Amino acid sequence: MGFRGVRRAFVLAVLASCALPLSACGGDASFHHGVIGVELPQRGGDEAAWSPDGKWIAVPVKAGIRLRNVASGEVREIEAPMLQGFPVDPGGLSWSGRTLRYVTSDGPREKNVSWLTEVHRDGSGLRQTPLPVKAQSLGWASRGLPLAFATGPYAIDAEKGPVGPRPALYVVDEFGSPARRIVQIPHGTRESAIEEASVSPDGSRVLYERTQRHPEALWTARIDGSAPRRLVSGLQIYGRAVWSPDARKIAFVGLRRHAREGHVYVLPAAGGRPRPVTSGEVLEGPVWTPDGRWLTYSNFDGEIRRVRPDGTGNQVIAEIPDQEIRGLLWSPDGRHFGYTAEDFPPSD
Repeated sequence: MGFRGVRRAFVLAVLASCALPLSACGGDASFHHGVIGVELPQRGGDEAAWSPDGKWIAVPVKAGIRLRNVASGEVREIEAPMLQGFPVDPGGLSWSGRTLRYVTSDGPREKNVSWLTEVHRDGSGLRQTPLPVKAQSLGWASRGLPLAFATGPYAIDAEKGPVGPRPALYVVDEFGSPARRIVQIPHGTRESAIEEASVSPDGSRVLYERTQRHPEALWTARIDGSAPRRLVSGLQIYGRAVWSPDARKIAFVGLRRHAREGHVYVLPAAGGRPRPVTSGEVLEGPVWTPDGRWLTYSNFDGEIRRVRPDGTGNQVIAEIPDQEIRGLLWSPDGRHFGYTAEDFPPSD
C-alpha cells in the first residue's frame, strides 16, 4: 500500500504565533469550504475528543487531561490517571455530556487489567472500575456507552504455546456493570485476532475485524453478540472501519490482492458489495462528517480531502505541503477539524 513504515508518533509544527499546545490557527495549513483547522499536539492528538457542543477539545496528557476552548483559547487541566496501555494505548477519549471517559492501565492498584475511567469536566467525580482483561482496541457509542473492546491478537509462545487471553470481543453497557464477552475465537487457533471494535452510533451493533486461519475479515454483530455477520473478506483492511452517523453505511480503507494502493470503500451496514470511492493512495481515514454527507481522508501529498459516499465530488479541504497528516477529528458542529501534522520520515 506504500505506507512506507510511517510512524505513529506525532510532532507539533506550528507558527510562532501559535505556540500553545493546541492551535486553532492551523499552522501553515490552508483550509477551504469554511472549515477551521485545529492542529493537535504531538502527544495524545490522535486520542483527542470534542465536547458535544463543539466548544472544547480534550487531549490526554501525562498529568491527566487538558481541555482547551477553541474560540477563547482558555486552558483547563484535569488531574486524573494517565491514559496508557500495553503494548499500545487502548484507544481515545470519549465525551458524554459533562463527563469524560477512557480506558487505561493506570489504576488504583497493581492489577494485570485495564481500568474503565471517568471524570467530570471540572475534575470532580473521578472513579475507576476494572475490566476483566487488558483492552487492546476499543470503540465508544456516540453517547459514550456502551463500550466495546477487543483483546487483540492471540499470543503464541514457541515453547509454552498459547499465552494470554483468547482473542475476544467484550461489551460494557454501563459504568460499573460487568463486561460481557460476546465473541471469542476458539482456543488453540493460531494467527488469530479480534481488533478495531466500533459501536454503531445508536449503540445497537458492534463492528470488528476478525482474523482466523485466513486474512482478516470485517464482521458485525448485535450488541448482545447475536446475529454475527461477515461483511467483507478478501481485502486487506487498514485502520478502523467506521459507521456513518445514521448507522446505515460503513467505510474503511482496503487493499485488494496484488493491488499497489489502498482506497476508501463504502458498503451498506446490512451487507453488500464494498464500493471504492477514492482514487490515489490514502494515508489516514476515512472519517465521516457529522452530517454524514462526506468522508474525509488524508493522502501522501499533504492534502486533506473529502468525497461523497457515492464517490462523487472529491475535493481538497486543506493543503499542508510535505506533511504527514493524521489524527483526523471533526467537531460535532462540523465547523472545526482537528489533525496532527509532522514531516514525513526520511525514506530508506
